[in-house]
Amino acid sequence: MAQQRMALWEADIDEDVDLQFAIGNYGQSGHFEDAHIQQPQIDEATLLAMQQHMAQQAAFSQIPDVVKAFIVHFHQAVLDNNLAEITVAYESGWNKYTEKFYSRTEWPEAEVIAPLVNDDPVFLILYRELYYRHVYSRLQPNIDDRFHSYENSCELFNYLLNSEGPVALELPEQWLWDIIDEFIYQFQVFCTWRSKVKSKTEDELMVLAEGGQVWSSYSVLNVLYSLIQKSRINEYILAQQEGKSPEQIAEIVGEYGQRPLYRNLGYFSLIGLLRVHVLLGDFTLALKVIENVELNQKSPYTRVTACHVATYYYVGFCYLMLHRYPDAIRTFVNILNFIMRMRQYHTRSYQYDQISKTADRMYALFAICNALSPSRLDDNVANTSKERFGEQFAKMARGGPDSLPAFEELFLYACPKFISANPPPYEDPAAIALLISPPTPNDSLAQAITSPNVLDPTHRHLNLFLADVVAQAPVPTLRSFLRLYTSLGAAKLANFLDVDEEEIVQEMMLLKQSSKSVGKVPGSEKGSHLDGETIATSDLNFVIAENMVHIAESTIGRRYAGWFIKNTERTMRIYDDLKNMPLPQPSKNATTSTTANSASANDTQSKAPRIGGQKVAWGGVKVA
Repeated sequence: MAQQRMALWEADIDEDVDLQFAIGNYGQSGHFEDAHIQQPQIDEATLLAMQQHMAQQAAFSQIPDVVKAFIVHFHQAVLDNNLAEITVAYESGWNKYTEKFYSRTEWPEAEVIAPLVNDDPVFLILYRELYYRHVYSRLQPNIDDRFHSYENSCELFNYLLNSEGPVALELPEQWLWDIIDEFIYQFQVFCTWRSKVKSKTEDELMVLAEGGQVWSSYSVLNVLYSLIQKSRINEYILAQQEGKSPEQIAEIVGEYGQRPLYRNLGYFSLIGLLRVHVLLGDFTLALKVIENVELNQKSPYTRVTACHVATYYYVGFCYLMLHRYPDAIRTFVNILNFIMRMRQYHTRSYQYDQISKTADRMYALFAICNALSPSRLDDNVANTSKERFGEQFAKMARGGPDSLPAFEELFLYACPKFISANPPPYEDPAAIALLISPPTPNDSLAQAITSPNVLDPTHRHLNLFLADVVAQAPVPTLRSFLRLYTSLGAAKLANFLDVDEEEIVQEMMLLKQSSKSVGKVPGSEKGSHLDGETIATSDLNFVIAENMVHIAESTIGRRYAGWFIKNTERTMRIYDDLKNMPLPQPSKNATTSTTANSASANDTQSKAPRIGGQKVAWGGVKVA
């Protein structure tokens, strides 16, 4: 059969057929090319989008399953306005997974987790707020992070302020405070970073030149004032102080002020304005914007401890810079006692470290105020301050030139990180070049302009503060000499201090002036924080008559009554709590063993012979 097939093929081939013509040059000549097939045209933007999509898919696959489940649960809680679930997810879940998975790296970007939340724009804005806060607190933000965090903040506040009517969103008070607090913190950090011209790269200089109003003082103040006006929080506070009914308050504050979201944001914006004006160095305006806010422990906003502590810190610092040292001491004492009482309840809070650091700074400021205006308002706070800053405390109390380094050290440690309202002229290349490399470094004017202490707002405020300290430097020594006498000749006093009589009179006038200050009179706490009267701050008084100094010292004994009343009330509260506590329930094992012991005891008693009479109910024996 095979031979027949071969013969058949051979017969076919032997026929007079031109194989080249029949088969042609199919696949052999090389004339076939790809040119006539149109390639798909992919522009650069599409290619970039595809690459980003592939990168997002790869990043999405790297997210742990528990984190995905947490984000889905978090999103559902926000959709449902479930404050309890949102609070747990915000205060516990976010920090838990941050420590476990993202302590040294960023959380997944919002675009990566968007499929988990159905691209919900509101939740993605809130997620980015947490994302950038994590970058600022745990990592080092780059220039893109700084600009994008500002853009996200603008989106959030535009959504809250420019929507048609109040938004249907509920967030915990703590998160709302953190939003305002982080907004101001990022503004402060950006201003500090922006002011350091010499450390910028060419790309950063170019971006800053084109940045415009990004993190400008005007934009930040505009947001805070807008939230205050939208919520009508000042009208709400005044209406509450006047004791108006809920219906009257609702009519006064309008539809926005009735919502807890806007009311809380409005109040926290007041505290944010206080902070911003302090950072800008306007201490009078800082106290003016919170004139309706009462500083007491009965405010409902004391629930947000970080806000409560920050309010007292900035108010006390304002009083310090306005030379109202008694008011500053009173403010610091009130909040430091509050922190000491509440410390046991906040040890587990994720903000415990921040509150503790603020408390340490206030102890330092208290030491400064106590050195400039000695008082015995609270011995507990004074003793704690001495324990933490003992060396500086002693130097400042002695006064003189040796005390200046101690004042400077504590001031720089405890003061806010001041910022400049105006950025460097990045839009003017010539001016920036002059700041980066002055043409005549030996020129004293150029050195003065480019000196870091001149450009740094913190050192400007330090110099203003130290000027007052230098003026009062002789006061502690002079006061210590005057306490030793009831009358003393001016010449003899000048001899002690190694100065002439004319100079000693000037120092005594300085002592007289420093013994008075503007402060609040007890019982007038309901007025504005700027209200006050001239009060005596020292228990030492003197007059000069015919070259003789007559000294009168009013000794104020320690007030034991207040101490006993305070501790008696505390003991009564503890006693009442103990009375109201339920008795502890015995465990099952203890109950079983007790029953067995009682049973065996009864058996023993039944077997033992009776010596006396019948046993009565109260345990005695009835004699037969």
